[in-house]
Amino acid sequence: MTATLRPRPGFEWSAVNWGGPDEPRTEHCSYCGDGLDPESVPLILWRRDGWVAEFCDPLPGRVVGIQTFPDPPDDLL
Repeated sequence: MTATLRPRPGFEWSAVNWGGPDEPRTEHCSYCGDGLDPESVPLILWRRDGWVAEFCDPLPGRVVGIQTFPDPPDDLL
């Protein structure tokens, strides 16, 4: 089964700053420009032609509805 993510109304694909196929990874959100948290795992999208976009932690929840949860405390593991 293949899952498809679609952005909520108001998201503008034309506002995404795609990084080139041979460029180094970015330190900023490809949509809002905020700095990416080096301790997090950003949402990363690739196009078939190799262009890449990375999104800050809050953006997937606002734009696509992806919900994330904090790691549990060590004493619960």
